[in-house]
Amino acid sequence: MRGKAFTGLFGIALFIVFLLLSSQLFDSDHLLGRLRVIIVQPGWIMFMFVAYLLSFLLKAAAWRAYAGREHPIGLYLHGMFYSLLINHLLPIKAGDLVRTGILMKKTSMRWDNALHSVVIMRLADMLVLGVISGLGMLWLGMTMSWLAVAAAAAALLAAGAALRFTPMRRWTFAERHITQLKAIVLSRQGPYILSLIAASWVLEAAILFGIAHMGGIEIGAVASVWANSVTIGGQIFHVTPGGIGTYESTLSSSLAVLGVSWDEAYATALLAHAFKFAFSFIVGAYSLVRMPIGLREARDWLRMPRKSNLHTNSTSERTF
Repeated sequence: MRGKAFTGLFGIALFIVFLLLSSQLFDSDHLLGRLRVIIVQPGWIMFMFVAYLLSFLLKAAAWRAYAGREHPIGLYLHGMFYSLLINHLLPIKAGDLVRTGILMKKTSMRWDNALHSVVIMRLADMLVLGVISGLGMLWLGMTMSWLAVAAAAAALLAAGAALRFTPMRRWTFAERHITQLKAIVLSRQGPYILSLIAASWVLEAAILFGIAHMGGIEIGAVASVWANSVTIGGQIFHVTPGGIGTYESTLSSSLAVLGVSWDEAYATALLAHAFKFAFSFIVGAYSLVRMPIGLREARDWLRMPRKSNLHTNSTSERTF
């Protein structure tokens, strides 16, 4: 509960920063001018859309590699599109629960097994984003505390050792999931899954790269990937639909660190986030048509974690 409270407070703080930035930097004429430049360049729009779509395809492939290859990748892709849509409609990150529900429904997987795969994918995202952010700082020549690097490395080694050697027989529920995690991470699948996730985040940076270049802001590919990774990492403090405010504050600050003026950084952040909102509604609508789910069903999935006497469809429980 303390962790949730801290996350919420930090998210609110970032939203307040966004409001302060907006009071100083919002310029409708400048934003409309930047938007007109984007609209008349369909090649860039298509480039950003395809790159972003491919990034989700790679994430879906990574999720499928972890959860089970016998089901079509389209199932996992629709799950991610639904998650993206829900996260852009609700002030909390509830999309992962709907994503879990879709996997449970379409594969007859137990709720806890489906949720396990979604949580592991989120943890893998955070790990990859953290590594990209750290390496990006080194590559771009930013000041970085070697004490922090050593502490992060020690934490990773400790987590790896705990995963490898800790006996889980005392916790039957946890043992089943830890055993699955060990089997994947310590096999050839582990690096493959992490590579897919890393490539997906590199592709997602195409949105920032494209929006910046259409606005005459010259930032390189590495800088775009770094700024995007730092910004997405900041979305764990999501307290508004789509992380409005959190995204803009974090990306504006990241671009300012790279030498972009605050007014251009702010405008770029707004336009990049607007593009992601548009994308989420487009692919979400596509999933609603191709793999429709009922409103009551989705609402039940959102309530799942609060139900202690859950009865899920376990007629064909999967063995990972």
